[in-house]
Amino acid sequence: MSIRRAALALAVLSLAGCSGGGSGEKGVILLRYNPGSESTEQREQGFLDTLAKEFPQVKVISKDQYAGTTPELALDKATDVLNRFRGRATGIFAVCEPNASGLLGALENTSLAGKVKAVVFDPNPALIDGLAAGKLQGIVVQDPVKMGYLAVKTMAAHLAGKQVERRIVTGVYVATAENMKEPDMDRLLHPAQFQGDEPAPANVQYRIAVIPKGTTHEYWKSVHAGAVQAAKEEGNIEILWKGPLQENDTDGQINVVQEFITKKVNGLVLAPLDSQALITPVKDAKQQGIPTVIFDSALGDESSIVSYVATDNYMGGALAARRLAEVVAEKPSK
Repeated sequence: MSIRRAALALAVLSLAGCSGGGSGEKGVILLRYNPGSESTEQREQGFLDTLAKEFPQVKVISKDQYAGTTPELALDKATDVLNRFRGRATGIFAVCEPNASGLLGALENTSLAGKVKAVVFDPNPALIDGLAAGKLQGIVVQDPVKMGYLAVKTMAAHLAGKQVERRIVTGVYVATAENMKEPDMDRLLHPAQFQGDEPAPANVQYRIAVIPKGTTHEYWKSVHAGAVQAAKEEGNIEILWKGPLQENDTDGQINVVQEFITKKVNGLVLAPLDSQALITPVKDAKQQGIPTVIFDSALGDESSIVSYVATDNYMGGALAARRLAEVVAEKPSK
């Protein structure tokens, strides 16, 4: 091969973007969270299925990258992915708040904010500012206050001998720069957060342990606020709030569940970090006469639970796909 032909071949390979995956085709990126988290796995699947069914012209150029459980890990991963697919990525979806925070930082650091369209899941103040500034094009919002509230209310009703629903859906929506100031959307973007005012009823009838996936992110503080609101309304419930610090400590969460079983609480309200690893602790609780309401993220085996209170996470992923396709100017297939 001549030097000229070799140089031309090298140039073609470079334009094709062969490092990072193949053809050099433009498309969107799915930034995953952490294996075993059922809620985010549902969002991821809803996103991929909806693009494949409704927007087959939108190519997913990366779907195997896990950003991890903290904003710091997500910042590193998102920066790496954005640089690897620079010039090819037209959009990106981050499936939860810590990943979204890291992604926003990566978009800013790589000067790609607004150029690579971004849709994320769950708000915090920085993400809301990013939405208003055009650095993000959508935030999928849940109702964590309602989720915490209904989870505790459902457990209270069960303990009182009432019939409860096996599945309770709490709603999911998409906030944009255009609708973010509307009253209902503004409430979801700025949900109440726990302010340290645990109820202390004079006559405690039920001690309910509420166990989140973690205790540092904004989302869980809002769940806590809803749980406390429900306990105050009931008037006879003591909330015992405890979870692992970080959302990658499955063993720590199992230990918390076992601790509350030992303390013989009246009920568990649990957001399982791992859909499989928490099955046995929940069965252990049932054997000890302690019922469990699952919230936020499903358990792999629901035979031992009272109810599951959560967002329709698959639908949340579908909404993210539709919004991202919209902002990268792709129309749904007929």
